[in-house]
Amino acid sequence: LICYDNIICCSSELCNMLSRSDLVTILVFLEGANSNFVRNIALEKVVESVKSSCSYAKWGCSKLVSYSLRNAHEESCLFAPSMCPIPGCGYRGFTGWWSGHFLTNHNTDGLRFSYGQCFEVSLEMSVPFLVLLAEDDHLFLLLNKNVMPFGHALSVGCLRNGNLNWNFFYEMGATSEGNTENSLQLKASVKNTRDWHGLHPTEAFLLVPYAFCRSGKLTLNISVEKVADVR
Repeated sequence: LICYDNIICCSSELCNMLSRSDLVTILVFLEGANSNFVRNIALEKVVESVKSSCSYAKWGCSKLVSYSLRNAHEESCLFAPSMCPIPGCGYRGFTGWWSGHFLTNHNTDGLRFSYGQCFEVSLEMSVPFLVLLAEDDHLFLLLNKNVMPFGHALSVGCLRNGNLNWNFFYEMGATSEGNTENSLQLKASVKNTRDWHGLHPTEAFLLVPYAFCRSGKLTLNISVEKVADVR
């Protein structure tokens, strides 16, 4: 198949018969067999020309990726599972699985809601986020960031994987505890992410002054709309 003077001797018919893993195994074997092994660019190109399905093909990914790009693709693949945002939980899941997971493992940590309907949330201002589970099992996070000395920056994000055939928008309103005539409102698009790593949206958020929530809690009125992506 290959000579040690770095000349490739593989016919196109034979290369077509070998799988990507076969070629990689051959390359690794040759590297280990000869300490003076010189990189064979031709063989590497053969390996690169062989593409295989993404590991998440059964979840809907139709990409064929080469060996060298496989890890990079799967790290960013839209169909890869999302990590449960609850601290200490190592569960990785998909849209459609969250309800069962939260029912079994975090029964008191999620608030359910229906699209297009306003619902009330009592938010402890000391917590970084609150889980919101939609009727179709999309997992949303009501994010809370303490921005000293101004107040709390509130926003909504969505843990998503799979086809992004839907867009989400939300409205959020807050009323001051001390003076109910003072209120704030935000209308914005939901920020999508496969995993949440503590980052908060910077384009749109509701900045609530500390005076609005002197008791350490804040009551919010939230509604989320689901709109088909027609692009």
